[in-house]
Amino acid sequence: MTKILIVEDEAITAMDIQNSLINFGFEVVGTANSGDMAIKKARELKPDLILMDITLKGDMDGIEAAKKIKTNFDIPIIYMSAFTDKNTYERLKLTNPYGFVSKPISPDLLVISIEAAVYKHDLDKELAESEEQLRLIFDSSKDFIYSYDLEGRFTSANKHLCQALNRKKDEIIGKTGAELGLPEKEDGKWEKIRQQVYETDSTINMVTSSTGQDGKNREYEVILNPLHNLQGEIMGISGVSRDLTEHKMLKKELNEVGELFQNLYNNAKVGIVMGDTKGHVLKCNSAFETMLGYSLEELRKMNFTEFTHPEDVDEELSLLESLREGKIKFYEMEKRFINKDKELIWGKVTGGFGISTNGKPVNSLILVENINERKKAEQEIKDYATQLKTILDMSDMAMAATDRDGQWINVNKYFLNELGYTEQEFLDLSHLDITHPDDREKSSRLFSKLLSGELDNYQIEKRYITKEGDFKWFYLSVKTIKDKNNEVTSVMGAGHPLNNKNQGK
Repeated sequence: MTKILIVEDEAITAMDIQNSLINFGFEVVGTANSGDMAIKKARELKPDLILMDITLKGDMDGIEAAKKIKTNFDIPIIYMSAFTDKNTYERLKLTNPYGFVSKPISPDLLVISIEAAVYKHDLDKELAESEEQLRLIFDSSKDFIYSYDLEGRFTSANKHLCQALNRKKDEIIGKTGAELGLPEKEDGKWEKIRQQVYETDSTINMVTSSTGQDGKNREYEVILNPLHNLQGEIMGISGVSRDLTEHKMLKKELNEVGELFQNLYNNAKVGIVMGDTKGHVLKCNSAFETMLGYSLEELRKMNFTEFTHPEDVDEELSLLESLREGKIKFYEMEKRFINKDKELIWGKVTGGFGISTNGKPVNSLILVENINERKKAEQEIKDYATQLKTILDMSDMAMAATDRDGQWINVNKYFLNELGYTEQEFLDLSHLDITHPDDREKSSRLFSKLLSGELDNYQIEKRYITKEGDFKWFYLSVKTIKDKNNEVTSVMGAGHPLNNKNQGK
């Protein structure tokens, strides 16, 4: 329901207008009989429309009151008056009223004027909002946006162009490009281009280059369109100039990155697989084809579950589901692949999904490192360790090994029985943890000389602390164990207790 404020100095007339409006379904939120009161009630009541009598009580007439209301509030105004002279009419026009009705007022004509005013005001608001949006786009664009009149003089320029020319907008409007220092004097080039737009009444799209005020040569894409008035006549040209220099540099960099990625993709020693979110292969490099023995065409017809060991499928499906739900960003696992010859191949898999702009997962990228040889070596080490453990446990000497940090990594039953520890209790300790405090400095010094290569081996008499807190003397021979590169991997000690030595706390 449209809310209306009536400003009328004749009480009877105001009441007649109010009754007529109510009968037609409008809401009269108040009345005022002076300009000051009209301004006050406009502020308090915020009506949708004001019916303003031109002649009011007091020093302020309706036109002056309307002017002040228009300055402070966005409220459409319809004037009411029995007559207007030329001077009053000219003043009235300056306030851009939404209508005028003559007294005595016809209710039917008044309703039509109100509905037309409200409709026009709504359109004006939409137009103003659209213009504001266009202005924001116009001024926030990184392109140069501008327009010319028929003589090549600027009629508009966006913020980016003003900044580039280091001038205010009013210093640009009305000037030609040549007057602003733009390269428009090149054999009348731009004048000919504008003339072509006028004559053909069509868009021109071209690429050109020029030297900017910073002295650098830059390349631009220029789009020129004819501007028409309501009668369809050409009244000027609108233009957009886009700096292609950075775009071309970025494109070059992207091409270089793309070329680098393609080289890495083609020549990588690890398998690279691109797939969908359900585990189907879309693309892979030659390393992955070689690893599994399938061609890309064959792999495209397969789901990853077909070349994955059955015991590893559920774990990877769970990881893929966590990826889809966004619980994890990537996953790592070691799994067994089944190649074309039905052989098992171990691979270390690192995988993740790309995320689209709407936050949904898109195609996957999977890296597969062939760790078959490593797994074989690990198994060989485990087998060797098992055999070594059996041999150690059969010995009638105390035997144990530490890593380079002195942490126990292996021990035989004889040594455990002598000291009273379980195997797990012993392996949780370092060699210094169970060395008598008085022997630690000497043990550490000799151990360091072994690691540095200053000694190949040494013999020592030292005390070890038992689980019960006593100590036992041992005579030990200590030697390093080295890998094929002659690097120390561990330290082995073997010896026997010295039963003729005293024991104690």
